[in-house]
Amino acid sequence: MDERSSSQVIVVGAGPTGLMLAAELSLGGADVTVIEQRSTGTFGESRAPGINARTMEIFGQRNLAQRFLERGRQLPAVLFSGLPMMPKEVDPDWPDALILPQSETERILGERVEELGVPIRWSTELLHLAQDTFGVDLIVDDGGEARALRAQYVVGCDGGHSAVRRICGLAFPGDDPVSHWIVADVQLGNPPNERESFGRNTRIGTYQVSRAEPDWYRVSLMKLAAPNDRNAPVTLDELRQAMLEGLGTDYGLLKARWMSRFADGCRQVDQYRHGRVFLAGDAAHTHSPIGGQGLNLGIQDAVNLGWKLGAVVAGASAEPLLDTYHQERHPVAERVLELARAQTALIKPGHQIDALRNVVGMWLDIPEVMRGMAGTLSGLALRYPWGADLHPLVGRRMPNLSLLTDHGKQDTFTLMHSARPLLLSFNQTKGTVVPDRWISAVDHFEVSPDVDGNSLNWHLPVLGSIPALAAAFVRPDGYVAWVEAEGEPSTSASLADAMERWLG
Repeated sequence: MDERSSSQVIVVGAGPTGLMLAAELSLGGADVTVIEQRSTGTFGESRAPGINARTMEIFGQRNLAQRFLERGRQLPAVLFSGLPMMPKEVDPDWPDALILPQSETERILGERVEELGVPIRWSTELLHLAQDTFGVDLIVDDGGEARALRAQYVVGCDGGHSAVRRICGLAFPGDDPVSHWIVADVQLGNPPNERESFGRNTRIGTYQVSRAEPDWYRVSLMKLAAPNDRNAPVTLDELRQAMLEGLGTDYGLLKARWMSRFADGCRQVDQYRHGRVFLAGDAAHTHSPIGGQGLNLGIQDAVNLGWKLGAVVAGASAEPLLDTYHQERHPVAERVLELARAQTALIKPGHQIDALRNVVGMWLDIPEVMRGMAGTLSGLALRYPWGADLHPLVGRRMPNLSLLTDHGKQDTFTLMHSARPLLLSFNQTKGTVVPDRWISAVDHFEVSPDVDGNSLNWHLPVLGSIPALAAAFVRPDGYVAWVEAEGEPSTSASLADAMERWLG
């Protein structure tokens, strides 16, 4: 075993959650290292291919959105119980959903991490970790050789079978699976026509074939019967037989580049923080793949934790800030798990489920209900509860407003590229003053007073009429922490309170 090396933060896992977290930590000034058991990133696997509107907003805030738009395929709507929900009615600037293989998402985020100079140690498996008052010691298998690492904090982003969670002895309570999936990326000699209905419910399960990218199709086969061995790899013959049983054809199945099993069990750890160890993404919560929420939930976990952990290791904020990661994100995952359970139940076969699906469809056909569900599915309607009794915008995401600054025309998301706290003063004649203590920690922009509440109402119609803003303080993850409405008395004391709370 060689001499111990150290980093401020070690991220375990180089999937989308781990890569996004590493980038956020680096932007916050943290010394971060990623370790990954695989020898290299995924190639040619679609896995979690759906990117929702809120995640696209996050990519926009970090100057990454265009890379995803160039490589992905935009969908005109997202579905719930077969009915289109249209997040564009909540935020018109982004696709309702973007279809992009997970391998491409990892490639883009990997490029970003490389640009930021964050090292990824491939072929490095976590064997053991132990924490003390000042940090965490790790033993890893680095290409067959045991090595010791040291970090102030460790974050497990290593998936549903998380080694970090297992080594820490953390329970993973939840539901055992009722139904089981075979999911594969395949080439078909006789693929279905684009206008054909790809989905089918039968008495033994639910089956779907859809185009993932040119020449490749995603096959999703849900069967009520459990396989003989849930850990056995899927074979091409098993996949073909399942297609024949459920669809009556294998569409001329030629080959598969990736095949896997999933189940509809939902699980979530009770605490996302375990001293100096955190869990994010599938390491903290798992659910059925229906609805495409998992990847988005993990990336949003990473952005929530990244700026907080970066501020603490930089000495800019106190450690209690880290407790807000669990406080904010655990309830979000609870709601997503409930949504996944409901969507999974509604796609199952049977006359009773058919009737339930029809009744749910009638409710979702009501415009107000559809907009509310679209906001939930897309992540755009999220409001952290600490803002519930304040201005309607507080606790919610800041939309991408077009602004006139001293540097010319810019939008809100451009001002967030550096992942720093942001104060926008919309009323130049009044002027919002940043308390001296935080002048160097906050990016402060005075914008033209002709940017008013009408812009907010266009981007946030679900909230109803919003008064024009005088000022807004926005956290690095894009959520509004303080607002002063135009025409109200100055609340500089409450601004100081908000900065004290979030910046320390």
